[in-house]
Amino acid sequence: MTSNRIKLIKINGIWVIIPIDVRHTGSLSIQKKDTVLSINTTECGLYLEAQKEEIFAQWEELANEKLKAASNAPDLIVRNYLPYFLANLVSELKAFEMDSGSDIEKINNIDFDAKYSDEHGRSRASVARYTVAQVIQEYSLLRQVLRSHLYDNNLLCLTTAEIIDRFIETSCAQAAQQFANSLDEVQEKLISVIAHDLRNPISVARSYVEIGELGLSSSDKVFGSLKRSLERALKLIGELLDTTQLEAGRGMTFRFEQKDMVKELGVATNEAQEVYDNPVRFDTDLKTANVVCDHMSILRVVENLISNGIKYGRVESPITLSLKQTDNEVHISVHNEGSYIEPEQQNSMFEFLSRHTGGRDQRQEGWGLGLYLVRLVAKAHKGKAWIESDRDSGTTFCISIKNEAHPPGSAFSEYT
Repeated sequence: MTSNRIKLIKINGIWVIIPIDVRHTGSLSIQKKDTVLSINTTECGLYLEAQKEEIFAQWEELANEKLKAASNAPDLIVRNYLPYFLANLVSELKAFEMDSGSDIEKINNIDFDAKYSDEHGRSRASVARYTVAQVIQEYSLLRQVLRSHLYDNNLLCLTTAEIIDRFIETSCAQAAQQFANSLDEVQEKLISVIAHDLRNPISVARSYVEIGELGLSSSDKVFGSLKRSLERALKLIGELLDTTQLEAGRGMTFRFEQKDMVKELGVATNEAQEVYDNPVRFDTDLKTANVVCDHMSILRVVENLISNGIKYGRVESPITLSLKQTDNEVHISVHNEGSYIEPEQQNSMFEFLSRHTGGRDQRQEGWGLGLYLVRLVAKAHKGKAWIESDRDSGTTFCISIKNEAHPPGSAFSEYT
């Protein structure tokens, strides 16, 4: 009777698995095709369970050594999914010998549950410079660690090796697919939002062209406004082009510098008034409001809120942009009349592509396309975004940001 123990020997440069016949010390016997592949999967499972922390540490060290991008991954990401993988593998190894039937039939009946690999693929997509090839290599390294541990302790058998391979292949495919899906999802979101935001500066530029043609303003004012609007549009187009190279989860990058919000919001109000028929008012008691922020993202927030306020408010009713400041934060709000949002709908309005049916044109998309960006900007500035809505007075969209969420001259990435 042949043992389930094996040795690896190299013949003409090829590694060959040879079973050991333990009835004769050191002797080898060739295994027939119909021989049972192994009978010690339980022992393998118990060993892997007992050595899981050492396995985790060795795999992490190997990944950091072999994969350049792995050193950018937080430890939490590395250890979040691996325990589930190993627990499922161990469970199947321990239960394998208890089931009846041939080894091949039992292997084919194993449920190779790879749900943890979705999280692994999505998490890796959030790390800069990770590629799907590196995700696949991670699983290859994990297989190497598992097999090496068992082989070095004279435990590796053919059936255990096959079960490990099946788990690795299934999990690897799932993680790679989720990695690719995450890339597509983030790119689609960024493209949609940027395309939406392009309308505002282009509309401002068009209005100043018409003002210039009619001779209603000086050329200096017309060309100055055109330049500012086109520069903003070019910046957004640049972001759109960059999305073809973005990796999912890297989020949006914010660059912080000190700005006077009174001045910035005053310019935004004047530009909005040039575009829309509705009165657009700027309400503040502040002379200055110095804030360390990404002022371009703040202006995008304000432009979106004004645009949506006009779209869904009462016809020709005023839009009021307000600014307040405390010792710790600034509070920016945009109020429109005639639009009411139910309390249970308010939080969902900040989700991507959510719809609000209270507008004048029911065919138009609602607040959600811009509001998911509003919450992202607030979060990046260590603040929050929320809605206040009343049937009589209308709806106010609010955002608070810290006076100095990050040091001047710094950059920060927030995830979508």
